[in-house]
Amino acid sequence: MRFPEYSYQNEQGQAVGVMVDLTRLLLERAGYRSDIRILPSARIWRGLEDGEVHLWPGIVNKPGLDDLTLLTERDLTQVAINLYYLPGQPKPILPEVLVGKRLILITNYTYVKSLLERLQDPALAMSFDSSMSHVGALEMLLRGRGDFLLNYRAQVDPLVASMGLEPLPHIELAEHPMRYVLSRQSGFAEQLKTDLDRAYDELAAEGVELDVQKRLQLLHEGATLEKEPE
Repeated sequence: MRFPEYSYQNEQGQAVGVMVDLTRLLLERAGYRSDIRILPSARIWRGLEDGEVHLWPGIVNKPGLDDLTLLTERDLTQVAINLYYLPGQPKPILPEVLVGKRLILITNYTYVKSLLERLQDPALAMSFDSSMSHVGALEMLLRGRGDFLLNYRAQVDPLVASMGLEPLPHIELAEHPMRYVLSRQSGFAEQLKTDLDRAYDELAAEGVELDVQKRLQLLHEGATLEKEPE
């Protein structure tokens, strides 16, 4: 998916970013050639279901996808999902503060199933609005078109910084491990899982940093992340 700095398209239309580099590094060590693309979430779901997409770095949280996919064993990072609110407001006391409030979501994002089920509790009587883009969702919050925004930290923080704003106050509602989600429809998911986990262990034993958020931090600090030769 498109995540600032993690995975995005450059001016030439190529997939780049720290997550793309890590994925390519692991696949090369595992002995695979890859065609890495940036796709909308809906196409990723469909691709995992029908085998057009062989693997995706993310979280399995879409109903019905568990039986169609495998997960690698090694964590690529921990993904935080935050509840954002406007500066100047008191820190929310959950769940009481949510009663009757408006929550902004990202279209086609399923977040974490257990978290959404809690927020959709009829006792909270929340209303939900959605935006097709992270920029649009943030603007809805800033313009008062919602009381809270539910989104991934890795999406919101770079966006807020790019707009010249101070970090938004928030509460972390969930943290979930990111792994590779493999489509069973590919015909080689079991072998791919074995090979990727082996590649991860080999690189980790060599001292390669494999947490994608820590790799991004190292890049910000000017460190060089060497790729393994093909």
